[in-house]
Amino acid sequence: MPKTGEKFEDKIMELESIVKDLENGDVALDDAIDKYTKAMKLANSLSLEIKKAEDLVSKILTEENILEDFNIEDNN
Repeated sequence: MPKTGEKFEDKIMELESIVKDLENGDVALDDAIDKYTKAMKLANSLSLEIKKAEDLVSKILTEENILEDFNIEDNN
C-alpha cells in the first residue's frame, strides 16, 4: 500500500519497478498477486493525485481571493 506523504514521483518509480518485475516473469505466483495488488493501489492513488492537480489547475484566484473555475471565453 502506498505510504501517506510519499512523493508522486516516488510512487511512479515504484509502480514502474513493479511492472518491470511482473513483465520479467520470474516472480512466483503469490508474489505476483501481491505485486499486482500493490500496483493497482499505486495506480489508483496516482490517478487521484492527478485528478486533484487538474482540479486545482482549472481554478483561478479572483481579486476577492476566491477560487473560481477558470474558463477561457472565445471573443470571436
